[in-house]
Amino acid sequence: MRLEDCFKGRQLRRGRPDINMARKSMEMAFEKLERASELHEKEFYEESVVASYSAMFQAARAILFVEGIIEKNHYCVVLYLTENHKDDLGLDLISWLDTYRLERHQWFYGVERLGTDSDESEDAIDRSTKFLERAKEILNKKKP
Repeated sequence: MRLEDCFKGRQLRRGRPDINMARKSMEMAFEKLERASELHEKEFYEESVVASYSAMFQAARAILFVEGIIEKNHYCVVLYLTENHKDDLGLDLISWLDTYRLERHQWFYGVERLGTDSDESEDAIDRSTKFLERAKEILNKKKP
C-alpha cells in the first residue's frame, strides 16, 4: 500500500487542523508512556511494549491533527510519517513505531505469547520517550 492509496481508500482524510485535538492526543501520549513505565516496573513486559506503542501512536496522531489529517488506519499513519516527517522524526523511530504496531497486533490478535523481556520493554520505553520528544518539537514549530 502507498500513501496515496490511504487517501483514496479514506483511511486518511484531509480536514481542518485541530490544535486542541493535537494537545489532547499529546496529553494521552504522555499518560500512555507513564503507564508503560508502571507496567515495566510490575514486570508486565508485553503490556509495557503495547503501552509504549500507544504513546507513540498518540504522538503521531497529534502531528496529524495539527496538519489537518484524520486517520483510520495505523499503517497509513506510518506511511504518512515516512513521507512527511522522516527528517524531523527520523526513519529509525518511524521504523520502531511500525515494529511495535506489528507487535501490538500480534499481542491483541495472536494466540502465542511474544516472550518479551525486561530489556525489550525498557528499549520500547526509551524509544517511545524519544518519539514523544521529537513529536513535541514538531508541534512546537507548528504553533501559530
